[in-house]
Amino acid sequence: MNSNLEDKLTRFSPISLKEMDKVAFYHRVDTKFILHQDQLDSLLRDINNDYFILKMDNKRCFSYSTIYYDTLETIMYLEHIRGKRNRYKLRHRQYNDSGLSFIEVKFKNNKGKTFKWRNEEAFPDGGTTTLTNPVISKRLPYNADNLKPVLKTKFHRITLVDKHFTQRVTIDSGIKFKELLNGQKTESLSNIIIIEIKSDKINSKNGIQKKLKERKIKAGGFSKYCMGVALTNTCTKKSGALKPKILRIHKIQKNAVKHSLLYSE
Repeated sequence: MNSNLEDKLTRFSPISLKEMDKVAFYHRVDTKFILHQDQLDSLLRDINNDYFILKMDNKRCFSYSTIYYDTLETIMYLEHIRGKRNRYKLRHRQYNDSGLSFIEVKFKNNKGKTFKWRNEEAFPDGGTTTLTNPVISKRLPYNADNLKPVLKTKFHRITLVDKHFTQRVTIDSGIKFKELLNGQKTESLSNIIIIEIKSDKINSKNGIQKKLKERKIKAGGFSKYCMGVALTNTCTKKSGALKPKILRIHKIQKNAVKHSLLYSE
């Protein structure tokens, strides 16, 4: 973390992990935004009075590792990029700073709501696991024997909570991908920030969303799993469906300097 960003984060009042239980939102509505890292400093400056920041062991930015699983035909990936409703995602996430890790099943229904179930389980060495966790057999409509590790991601996350406890905001950076099915090709989203607003209902236009709108940053779907699969060529089927989003990322990187100057201190 650069010193300028660290200074911005210390301006937020801290909140503990236990206090964040008020905004767990396992059944929630998600809204995502993509921006360049040069736009982040001024955005944080503009919202620091409206949000708490998660702080643990004197840290405000945390490291995550995730392994995504799919069938050999990458059915979950294909259903996602086709826009299928009532779709699933299976991942094993580790919170690197604490060492905690969980198997998680995510389900998005035909009304746009996301549901998540998880059980604690040690993060697998070498990117493989037996997938015997009961949350999989109870919540996922696929035979665990047919599921394989497909993609590994690493990233850094800042977590904010609005002071009315109505939304949780995650800010992800330094996103790196490594495919696990074939030659273990790696890719990264250099200089790209992903912001996700999580709420139990459609988000209001206040707070961070208002500031994003002022910067003409529009909401849009984004999946680390699907983007990682497409960029590493893990699955070539229908990968063209993500081309507009990839082009949008390139455009954000190209125009970042122009936008960041508008909101510089």
